[in-house]
Amino acid sequence: MNVDKGEPLTDQQLVQQLRAGIPAAVQRLVTLYSDDVYRFVYNQVGGSAQDAEDIVQETFLAALKAIQYFRGQSKLRTWLFSIAAHKVADQHRRHAREPHIDFQEVPDTLLADTPLPEQHLEHMEICQAVRQALRQLPPHYRTALVLKYVELAPVQEIAKIMARSEKSIESILVRARRLLGELFEANHDG
Repeated sequence: MNVDKGEPLTDQQLVQQLRAGIPAAVQRLVTLYSDDVYRFVYNQVGGSAQDAEDIVQETFLAALKAIQYFRGQSKLRTWLFSIAAHKVADQHRRHAREPHIDFQEVPDTLLADTPLPEQHLEHMEICQAVRQALRQLPPHYRTALVLKYVELAPVQEIAKIMARSEKSIESILVRARRLLGELFEANHDG
């Protein structure tokens, strides 16, 4: 099958081409999955575009190095999310050891000359409170919530990505939603 024609490939066919070292297969892998992996990582790192881009790059490099070990027991997307989750955890550990100042980008809408509607400001405040609450969650809670509600992954896929049982994921989701709600209320009220 010629990868250059853009013909649909199964995960298995793509993996075979990656293992064979076909350069176009690497491009296909990135084209198919980079947006999903970026969105997942972006939500894991508190909305830092630079950190997300770095981790996505690390994820794809790690995947290409380890492609020989992909057993096909999950979807390729699931496997990539699993690698990304590990890279995010590595990044959190690195940042925990070094002093870090969190500079937030000023949204373009705040620089406008005209006043913003009250509803838009309230929406921005709510989004900020949710982001802040997500950042305060333990990493495994944050990962589970992002996979479930941003990536819309089923519990079975989340279990594979996080290397846990489905029952464990269901329990984590219940506790994570409860804690997120508590943190949101504390952040939004303050």
